[in-house]
Amino acid sequence: MLSFYAKQFSTVEINHSFYRMPTENLLLQWAKTVPEGFRFALKANQQITHIQRLRNCESTLKRFLEVASVLNDGDHLGPVLIQLPPTFKFDGPLLEDFLALRPPTFHFAFEVRHASWYTEETYAVLRQNETALCLSETDKQTPPEVLTTGFTYARLRLENYTPKQVAVWRKRFDSWLGKGVDVYAYFKHEDAGKAPAYARQLVGKTN
Repeated sequence: MLSFYAKQFSTVEINHSFYRMPTENLLLQWAKTVPEGFRFALKANQQITHIQRLRNCESTLKRFLEVASVLNDGDHLGPVLIQLPPTFKFDGPLLEDFLALRPPTFHFAFEVRHASWYTEETYAVLRQNETALCLSETDKQTPPEVLTTGFTYARLRLENYTPKQVAVWRKRFDSWLGKGVDVYAYFKHEDAGKAPAYARQLVGKTN
């Protein structure tokens, strides 16, 4: 399925890495299945974000990034998604300390799910650390259109999208691409299989 998917799209978000620490062999197997330049966005392991909650996680993060780095061959490594729990409230000093651990060769996208994070203070720290604010659209939340680095990361999580809603996102993405901003965008995986159809609309594929 990955081989077929990679002929349709240029990137995929990996949720597996959140639940289980990936291995080099697994990532190398995936890399062999896709064309050069196809990129995997890995969700950071829950040990980092939900158990240690960004604190004292240097060794865990280092190991995660060591594994992820095998995807650099063939230009297969996309951003690392740092997704915080919904109850995780704003903590500026902790954010700065955590982002200071990011090696410059890695791109981080930061997904917050508590309203206290949506402030200029957060955006300033992300900009200083060249980290993208994840634009996560859900039934409960409309993300701010804030760019904090040279790429953006959008998680389009509504259960249903109309052609007009997809077109609105396409217009935003085209505008950002025109300014030299790379765009990583992913629709929600669900059993009905609507997400691939939405993605094809987004990238302008009709067959």
